This record gives sequence, structure tokens and C-alpha cells, in this order.
Amino acid sequence: MPSTTPTPTTDADRLRTAARFVRNQDTTALLTSLLPGLDDSRTRMLANRCRFSHAALLIFPPDPRTLHAQLAACGLPVDERATPVPSVVVRDRLAARHRREARELDVRILRPSAPGPHGTNRTVEVFVLLVPPGSDLTEVADHERARDHEAHLAFEIDDPDPLVLHGVHATLVEHGAIPDGGGYNPHEDGTVFYFVAPGHAHGGYRRLELYAHGDHRDLLTAAAP
Repeated sequence: MPSTTPTPTTDADRLRTAARFVRNQDTTALLTSLLPGLDDSRTRMLANRCRFSHAALLIFPPDPRTLHAQLAACGLPVDERATPVPSVVVRDRLAARHRREARELDVRILRPSAPGPHGTNRTVEVFVLLVPPGSDLTEVADHERARDHEAHLAFEIDDPDPLVLHGVHATLVEHGAIPDGGGYNPHEDGTVFYFVAPGHAHGGYRRLELYAHGDHRDLLTAAAP
């Protein structure tokens, strides 16, 4: 699916674009834009059960100091003393895509705050793989910046009762979202469900995520394409 906007080529530009997007979106309007044919009652149902929580991207700073400077420049400061959580799902997707051993890819997650309208609690989900100058990961970084495979928009289910999770998942598929894998991250006790967005990508994002606290790999397995 072609992007509707050019993909920024630098990590700083990509961070700035994601932060601006997160701060300006309304959950209901975004659902309507992403899911063609969604009627008012289904839109309300989805908006009552899941909320737009973040936009995500994968970046490749050379070192932690550069990372924190880039985040601060985009109004996305984080506690430099905090230890970023490992990203099992993105690490494994990246390894498969580039035929690398997963242990070679220390992908971490940061979630700096980017409040939405009326102070809505939102973040920019930043996946980080450090790539120092001369690293053999430079080719991986160049490819990923150009293709933005891990960029996505996420909706979080606040109360992931299995029936609610099944219902939301089914509604997305019914309206054109195509299941695209996912996984369980034991470091956070959370399950992600990825989808390819239907219709035209909104603002350049081609993928959607449902995030639910807890281990829901049974549904993930059942929904596998």
C-alpha cells in the first residue's frame, strides 16, 4: 500500500513527524479514517473499548547521548537513568527480515509522553537499535529507515476481556484490516496484534496494532494468516 506522504529520511525528522501526529489525533476520527465503511455504531463500539495510544517507529542512533538529544529536540524527553525495556517482537521481526540472529539485535523500547487533545495520555513508541559508525548493522538501518517496516499506529484495549478482544479483532478484520502477526513480550506482560491497514494509509502509516495487557497468544495463534 503506498504511503500518502513522503517518508522522512533522518531519525530526527521521523521522530518529529510521529510526535506531531500523536499530539493531534482524535480516536474516533482516526478509526473512521483507517477503517472504510465503519458505521457510527461500530465506530462508537470500538472507541469505547480501545483508544489511540501511540505511533511507533524504529530508529538507529549511534549512541545513547545522541538518542536522548534527538528525543529532547522533538519535545520527547525521557529519564536517561531508566533502563529501556527489550523489544522481543520487533527484534524477532527484524532478525527474520534481514536473516540475522536475534541475539545480534539488541532492540529496546522507549515511550516518551506526547499528550493528545485535552491532555489525553499518549506516547511515541520508540524502538531503538544502536548503530555506531562502521557497524555491520548500517545496511540494516538504511533499509529500515527507507521502508519504515515497524512504523505503526496503536490502539490499546484498557480492559482486555477475551470476549472484548475477540470482538475488536473481528471488527478490524471485517472492515479490511489484514492480520500481520504479532507476539507476546514477557518483559511487559503484553500481547501485540499487528494488521496491515486497509484502504489508503493515513498520514503515511501502513500498519495498525492492537495492544492488550496479558498473555493472549491463543487468539494470536487462532488469527494467524
